[in-house]
Amino acid sequence: MALIEVFHVVASQMPIDSDNATDIPQGSLVSLDANAQVVLPASVSATNAAIGIAGDSRSGGTTSYTPESGATNTNAQPPTTLTGALVIGAYGDQRRYTQNRVADNYNEVLASGKMTIYHGGGEFWTDQYVTTDTFTPSVVVYTDVNGDFNDSALGVIIGVTLNSPTGYPSGVPGTGPNAVGFSALPEGGNSIQWGTFLHVKLLI
Repeated sequence: MALIEVFHVVASQMPIDSDNATDIPQGSLVSLDANAQVVLPASVSATNAAIGIAGDSRSGGTTSYTPESGATNTNAQPPTTLTGALVIGAYGDQRRYTQNRVADNYNEVLASGKMTIYHGGGEFWTDQYVTTDTFTPSVVVYTDVNGDFNDSALGVIIGVTLNSPTGYPSGVPGTGPNAVGFSALPEGGNSIQWGTFLHVKLLI
């Protein structure tokens, strides 16, 4: 999960550039190419702005990790390792990773050729941001050419930071180094986190 929608205004369905093989993770900032197709920002300037946040993931076929593989590398790449991959060929030499959406190999735009783009404002948590930036609350944020949020003055203002990157609770009780406080529950306790997310208010 790369995007948590707290509140959105407009969710448009826009065509992707089928000739561009670059992955677009959900939660990234995106723009349009000359053919009005969704791509990552080709450049960042005062006259070239992102149009919104990607609500779907576009994947070229790699994935992160499958529990069945037993791999210690949580960023294992199937084309090179195929650790724990599923054999799909009768001759035993055609394999691919399994994942939550086996039918489309985690490419959520494969069937329609379109991507959900949130724009017109809204409130979101995303894990697509520059991890070396500070993101002090109320500081304006921008995009870079990777579609990541950043707090450096690059081009057009995209939004405002509501909270610095922090662990987002999944609601699943747990303790340990990956558990974050879940004090909002009356019973208190801890919750295993989904990951570290940036809380932003969208201005585009």
